[in-house]
Amino acid sequence: MQMTEVVLKIPNMSCSHCVMRITKAIESVGAKGNVSLEEKKAVVEFDPGKVRLEDIVKAIERYGYEVEVA
Repeated sequence: MQMTEVVLKIPNMSCSHCVMRITKAIESVGAKGNVSLEEKKAVVEFDPGKVRLEDIVKAIERYGYEVEVA
C-alpha cells in the first residue's frame, strides 16, 4: 500500500481547539494528520486509492478553515 504525504497550510488556525477540529476533519475522511499550531500546517498521510486529497481539503474547509496545499 503506497501512502501519500502532503503538507497543508492552514493560516487561520489559532488555538488547540482548532488543532482538534482539523485532526477530526482529516480522520473523518480516512486519512491521518499531524497538525501543528505553531507552524499553522497539517502533514497528512493517506492512501490515494481510498481517499482523495480534495476530500481532505473539503473536510477541513467545512469547519471554516482556509486550506492551501504547500
